[in-house]
Amino acid sequence: MWFNNALIFHYELDETTDLATSLADEKMKPCPPHARFIYGWLPAFADELVQEIAGCSLICMGKEERILPRGVINRMLAERVQTLETQQGRTVKRAEKAQLAEDLEFELLPKSFCLQKRLPALLDSVSKRLIINTASNTQASQLTSLIRKSVPGIRIEPLQLADNLAMRFAEWISNPASLPSAFQLASDCLLFSLDDEKKRFTCKGYELPAEEVLTLLSQGLAAAEVSLIWNERIQFTLTHDLTFKRMKCLDYLVDEFNDVRQLEEEYQQQDAALTLLSGELRSLVDDLLAGLAVIKTDIESGVMKEEKIAEESPF
Repeated sequence: MWFNNALIFHYELDETTDLATSLADEKMKPCPPHARFIYGWLPAFADELVQEIAGCSLICMGKEERILPRGVINRMLAERVQTLETQQGRTVKRAEKAQLAEDLEFELLPKSFCLQKRLPALLDSVSKRLIINTASNTQASQLTSLIRKSVPGIRIEPLQLADNLAMRFAEWISNPASLPSAFQLASDCLLFSLDDEKKRFTCKGYELPAEEVLTLLSQGLAAAEVSLIWNERIQFTLTHDLTFKRMKCLDYLVDEFNDVRQLEEEYQQQDAALTLLSGELRSLVDDLLAGLAVIKTDIESGVMKEEKIAEESPF
């Protein structure tokens, strides 16, 4: 069990709430014949909608989607239009084509295959964080909407910082000593132009801080993403909007997950893996936020110095 990405939210929920019972009303159902997709909750493990251990609850949103490629509709539409024009000796108008396409979709949807996708998330009652295994704001919004619908009274807000992380990334790249103590630079970053966000430079395989990267920063580029290593256990890419991407275990953590796989029973493996995953993510986020909070306090106690830096900085 592992999360490759993470979008993080704060949540508040009455401790007496039975999460499994709340989710049961929105349990995943088969996609209706004429619907494109449907959302619902799938079992997190075995037949359990919620897997709970060590102050953490694993849940899983499902999406069942009917696969009907637009190309199939277009091909059949062209055939029907050609048949009509041949039979009636006239050109089929645009409005007629649109109606024919709609009729075809209605006819074909019940015959199409369904694809089921899973999106797991953690509710950490210790840190009061909801961690969703995605880097997509759209997918995260779908899950948070479903959980708000399923669990009355839950309050969910995105995790946000007052800091401008693009500026902080540039500082980290230029001066690695300014990183929070548990972190070090990896070898990748993504730079972009403040004047044109489409103008981007992907820097891979550099030993940061590299002269080439520092030169680009000095020319007025900002850092949208930076690759970091936390405690020699997790490598990940952090974006300027606080999204965790491409998270992977490093050797120490890989060894611990390998130990988990040696447990005899599957449920023991699952519980141990969830305990390890939730603990690692909790500590990783705690260390990052603590490091940024220290920096923020320093800024507040030295406003004049920070304002001068801001004036001189190209960011």
